[in-house]
Amino acid sequence: MMSDADSPRVYFLSIDCGTQSIRALIFDQSGVLVAKQKIIIQSYASPQLGWVEQEAEYFWNKLCEACQLLWPQFELPPSAISAVSITTQRGTVVNLDSQGQALRPAISWLDQRQATQTPALGLMDWGLKSIGMHGPVESFKREAESNWIAEHQPEVMSVTSHWLLLSGYLIHRLCGELKDATAAQVGYIPFDFKKLGWAKPGSWRYKALNMKPEQMPELLDAGSKLGMISESAALATRPTSPAVTQ
Repeated sequence: MMSDADSPRVYFLSIDCGTQSIRALIFDQSGVLVAKQKIIIQSYASPQLGWVEQEAEYFWNKLCEACQLLWPQFELPPSAISAVSITTQRGTVVNLDSQGQALRPAISWLDQRQATQTPALGLMDWGLKSIGMHGPVESFKREAESNWIAEHQPEVMSVTSHWLLLSGYLIHRLCGELKDATAAQVGYIPFDFKKLGWAKPGSWRYKALNMKPEQMPELLDAGSKLGMISESAALATRPTSPAVTQ
């Protein structure tokens, strides 16, 4: 009978895309850190005072770079990895067209711009006023990245097919899936924090944010399987040195 010591080791890749760096770390099944790589990133550009944004593709390219530099520290090929987990900075918004391409730079959670023209909620306003929520909802609408885009970049808004947070965008690049974890949903999005899922289609949140239910990614519980690494993502993240082969 094979003992635990004789059993094949299982390895996991964890990717952490923060505000200042991207880290790629490999752990074994016991939680022992086997290899790590850290890439410092240019966290944002600020074309105007208070604006904080970065090209979504930049985050993807730096994730690929971190993985490429990680493999030479690992004694086995990338195919030895059993699963990948990902965590990112929260509340950074990416909007995609119908082909899955980012339409503008991602707006960071640090961004300070506000919309001045926000959607009217009609009769819903009376209900919100009656429960003392009108003020907070108005602030929510002003802070929402989607409302700023609707006001200042209507041409972008008109061709937006998908709204993702940075976590969902990187999952999309890794797996080709429009999915994300419930635990990553923080920001000005139509998320129901009590039910841990998207708000119901008739909710005031969609109207307040210029968003539609069909534009939101599928949500799964944290730790659920979100997809499989695509062939294109595997190629983009594999080692580039000829000394390291599959």
